[in-house]
Amino acid sequence: MQSLTSHYHQLLGLSSNWKVENVHVSMSGKRVEIRLVCTGKQVACPVCGASCSIYDHTTEQRWRHLDTMQFETILVACLPRCQ
Repeated sequence: MQSLTSHYHQLLGLSSNWKVENVHVSMSGKRVEIRLVCTGKQVACPVCGASCSIYDHTTEQRWRHLDTMQFETILVACLPRCQ
């Protein structure tokens, strides 16, 4: 049986540079929280598109994703930054 983390990795269509670190399901709160971690050493520059080294990460950010069934789905990650 496929693990919940690999299940959400496929559903989100993540590249190999990203890993689903944890999936927390709150039945009482009707919420799924998915914690993502960047595992790559390089990222594409948002300005020129060139491959650049990661020098740090932003503070933790949260985004609302499409619901999983009737459960609110939240993505949590620290985005990588490059020079």
